Amino acid sequence: MKIPDLVGIELKDANEAIETLKKSYDVSIVETKSPFERDRNEYKKNECRVVRQQIYDNTIIITVSYF
Repeated sequence: MKIPDLVGIELKDANEAIETLKKSYDVSIVETKSPFERDRNEYKKNECRVVRQQIYDNTIIITVSYF
């Protein structure tokens, strides 16, 4: 199975690809936020994008950030 490059895509648009990957790989999603956000609760209201995708053997770690 070819692993798609998800970096830069909004999380809501990447969900279908992530669900497909979960059938063959252990997929984990790590959340982070932009260092420029001041209010910790405000960041979840903004757009969320995939900022990193790491692949180790049978594991895929997808890091998402709120901007």
